[in-house]
Amino acid sequence: MNRLHYILFLVTLLFAGCDYDRFDPIEPTDVQWIPNAELSDVRHSFAVATTIREDMIITGRVTSSDEGGNFYRTLTIEDATGALELMVGMDYLYRTYPVGSQLAVRLQGLAIDEYNGVLRVGLQPEKWDYRTTSYMSHPAVADRYIYRTSSSLVAPTPERLAAGELTRRLCGRLVTIEGVHADDEATTWAEGSAPCFRKFRDAKGDSVYVQTSPYARFAEKELPAGEVKITGVLYYGAAEGSRKAFIIKINDEKSVAR
Repeated sequence: MNRLHYILFLVTLLFAGCDYDRFDPIEPTDVQWIPNAELSDVRHSFAVATTIREDMIITGRVTSSDEGGNFYRTLTIEDATGALELMVGMDYLYRTYPVGSQLAVRLQGLAIDEYNGVLRVGLQPEKWDYRTTSYMSHPAVADRYIYRTSSSLVAPTPERLAAGELTRRLCGRLVTIEGVHADDEATTWAEGSAPCFRKFRDAKGDSVYVQTSPYARFAEKELPAGEVKITGVLYYGAAEGSRKAFIIKINDEKSVAR
């Protein structure tokens, strides 16, 4: 090896070493998942930006499940101060993030928007994408932002309310609406190819809608007869044409009880 080749060899080694130090990925054990914010702080971030720039880590307990087919590729979490929907973008989320599991979420760099009154976070969409948030869509990507802090499960406690007590402040949270009965011309939870909304009304005349996907496992089952209580995640959006109303999205038919 002549002198010139030897110098080039040394220079190559030098730059290779620098490249490794700079770009070698952080091992999962090096990532800190210590919460430094609450979900109510996320609402403040949404008010000032569509991408979260702060190094925010929040924790919340999972309240939704896609096992029944009514939630699709997203999951909802809540803490004592608020709620959030995560655009995970994968199937069988109930296996990885079952109801009652505690999650830590690193929000820095994620896009944030609001859909039917509920804050959502996901990846920043491509320039050609009309959406304001995009799905993570791969376990390796989701693992960068979501970490299950414990293997134990603690069932979330819904807030028990009458239909007339619902407010938009509660959107995204798990609620139980008591003393309602089906008040809809339809006889089953869903049909066709689009989400269906079934009206339930209480003795005071206040109403709430239950949103069901036609692909839910219970879509073809009959609506319950008589007075029931309904537990699910609260939304506020269009349920009858352009008219907005409070909407409950349930995990499965067990979310409706007498």
